[in-house]
Formats: sequence, structure tokens, C-alpha cells
Amino acid sequence: MERNDHCLDLIDRLNDYLDGELSAASCAELEEHLRQCPECQELLASLQQTVDLLHHLDDLPPPLPPALEDRLIHQMQQQMPFKQH
Repeated sequence: MERNDHCLDLIDRLNDYLDGELSAASCAELEEHLRQCPECQELLASLQQTVDLLHHLDDLPPPLPPALEDRLIHQMQQQMPFKQH
């Protein structure tokens, strides 16, 4: 199925749909369209995956300042025994 004007209208509302910001009627309309449109289903899945990845960014610790990272690496290297070949 090719994207049509209805697809383009709904695509503009996918982010609001994912954020739970659409009215019940708008959700029902969008979900009905999604049941019939594989291309829009694929786009929604891709957007959902992107949103999920962005939420996981909050779980990452902030990067260390470069000077501290260098000191830590240097200290670890000093404490590691040398490997014999």
C-alpha cells in the first residue's frame, strides 16, 4: 500500500500518539489506520524503538572529565602486573 494523504496526516500525529497526547477518538482513528497500513505500522515501530533508546540514555552515567579518566587509566596500568610472553 502506498502512503496517501491520510497516511501523511496520521504520520504527523504518531509522536503525540506515542506520548499519549491524542484524544480517544484520534487514537481510535490512528489505530484503525495502523491495522490496515503496514508502512505506517513499520514507521510506528521504528519511532517506538527510537523513543525507547532515548529513554535508556537517562540510565547512562555522565562521562568522566578527561583528566580524571587519564589518571584512572594510569593508576590501573600501574597496578596491573606485567604479562610475560
